[in-house]
Amino acid sequence: MARQILFTLALVLTTLGLGVFGYMAIAGLDFVDAFLESSMLLSGAGPLFTERNSTDALKMFSSLYALFSTLVVVAMVGLLATPVVHRILHRLHQRHQLPMGL
Repeated sequence: MARQILFTLALVLTTLGLGVFGYMAIAGLDFVDAFLESSMLLSGAGPLFTERNSTDALKMFSSLYALFSTLVVVAMVGLLATPVVHRILHRLHQRHQLPMGL
């Protein structure tokens, strides 16, 4: 479980880093604003800056980053839930096994 948490944390930090870099490079935002925009999209709250000041390049980056962020969130939920669901299914399987003679 600890390995899943560490991998998920690394995934979040990498995704945030990509978003920060993209917003700094394409929109010219400073680090704090780029971090805010990236974290808002990653959390599902939506963009802040893109709606007001948007070039075509920024719209494309923001759209692709939003889609990518959604996939990352789904992957994180799967990574964190996998050990728990596996343990539950393993316990259910042990309880419902038939005796060997049947």
